Order: sequence, then structure tokens, then C-alpha cells
Amino acid sequence: MKIGIIFLSILAAAGTWWWSTQFRRPDRRPPFTTKIKHLFKSLVAGAAVYFVLMSLVLIYLTVSTG
Repeated sequence: MKIGIIFLSILAAAGTWWWSTQFRRPDRRPPFTTKIKHLFKSLVAGAAVYFVLMSLVLIYLTVSTG
């Protein structure tokens, strides 16, 4: 189950990176600071998904083992 959660977190990070870079004009390269901002947003999204899913799993285990 934890491998699935990690996989979903990686997918969320990759999806955020793709979405934030998809709508740029192809003739203009973004500056380095913009690339770093996109990378940071992607990592934050992946970490947020990971912690939300882990919290849901912990709540489920707490309720189900009651």
C-alpha cells in the first residue's frame, strides 16, 4: 500500500510540473528562477499528496482496528 502512495505522490509531482510548463509559449525559454519555482511547486504537490494519503491510511487503520 505504501508503494502505491509513493507512486501517486510521484505522479502528482510530475503532473504538476507538466501542467505548469505545458502552457508556455514554445519560442520563449523560461528563466532559471522560473524553472526552480516550477520544480519547487512540483515537489510540494508530491509531498502534500503523500502526507494526505498517509493521513487517510492512518485514519482508516485507526477506525478499522477499533
